[in-house]
Amino acid sequence: MKTQRGLLLLSVAVLSVTMTAILAAYQPTQHTHVALAETSNEATQNTPLSNISDGIKVDFQTPSTVYANDLSNIQMKITDEKSGAPLSHIDWAIVVKDPVGNVVYKTTTAHSHMGMMDFKYAFWMPGKNTISLTTSSIGAKMMGMDVPPMANTHIIKSGDVMNGWKTDPTDDFGSRTFEFPVYVLPEKEVRTISGSEPGTSINVEMSTTTPEVVVGKPITLVFTVTNGKDGSMVTHPDMQLIIKQGSVISSQSAPKGGMMAMTGAYHGHTGVMTVTTTFSVGGHYILNADLSSLPVSNLNFGTASTRFELHVADSAISVPSSSTATLAPNTVNVLGVESPFFTPNSININTGTTLTFVNTDGNVHTVTSVKAGTQNPDGIFDSNMIKPGQTFSYKFDKAGTYEYICTIHPHMHGTVIVS
Repeated sequence: MKTQRGLLLLSVAVLSVTMTAILAAYQPTQHTHVALAETSNEATQNTPLSNISDGIKVDFQTPSTVYANDLSNIQMKITDEKSGAPLSHIDWAIVVKDPVGNVVYKTTTAHSHMGMMDFKYAFWMPGKNTISLTTSSIGAKMMGMDVPPMANTHIIKSGDVMNGWKTDPTDDFGSRTFEFPVYVLPEKEVRTISGSEPGTSINVEMSTTTPEVVVGKPITLVFTVTNGKDGSMVTHPDMQLIIKQGSVISSQSAPKGGMMAMTGAYHGHTGVMTVTTTFSVGGHYILNADLSSLPVSNLNFGTASTRFELHVADSAISVPSSSTATLAPNTVNVLGVESPFFTPNSININTGTTLTFVNTDGNVHTVTSVKAGTQNPDGIFDSNMIKPGQTFSYKFDKAGTYEYICTIHPHMHGTVIVS
């Protein structure tokens, strides 16, 4: 086929000047910040891929882990299948589709001289995105005029694109279309900052518990603080948080008032702090976070400050149904510090049943069995700390009534009745 070139061939320039394709990524107006939980039935890692069509091979590669709204490098290479040599003077039309099928980026004027096409794009929606690309060769004629031989598509067996064309064979293959998946994880923003105490640093991570940040819809912001050297959780940090849009402040915690926040702060017993809020206006927000350690913290980092950016959409965006969480059989969701704490809060099961507890909250919790009517562990089962999105399972082999709590938030109480 030698069709489907049309205006794509207009991108060929005088060969004495090296042509660089500059791809300005289209950024949709609705961005989302989402939690770190992954969809269990969908791939999350990317591997190098290749596809062959009638003797033309395209290799495709992205970073193995791609997070939403991170600028990711995409590398493509076109070669002759038989010889493995790259092809010179190739036009590329590139389309990016989100998991719903919307076209979120498109260019028809990309061009490469050595058969390699690199560009960067920030995928805005988690899930399986798709990159569709059409590659076209340059033949002897363009718009009825002769194309200089050095500008034709050649198989670069010589390895010299500037002079090898004199002996390298031409390959006017027409056009080929290829598609490749890119698996995108929910957004993850991490800041590594130095503490005021010499030699200390902390990682501060901000995520959210739902796939969308939308006007009028409550959203939980999750802040996690870990040791910058070994990644371990930092216990008992305080955080003063200001959320503002431009000069307008939408929420603000109490002033710090020195090393310790005497009149209140967001506090993470296990290093995790959550804030649930509702945005009344869409647009770009700045989150300023001032952190400090306490005498009981396992890392005395002193004080540290950082900021995050958040874009709030004006309306909800349709997302694949696979991302919607449902309550599976023999499952208890850990809801958090507000009643009913667990759902179901009391569950009836048969002996031999394995029950799975899923932490759907933004905080760290435990599921620990206790003596009836007390907060004293009885040693039957203990999940230890379950981070957001993680699970704990226990098989109940004996009939009876089992009471359990979260040892971090002891007022969280649930019951399992086994018969």
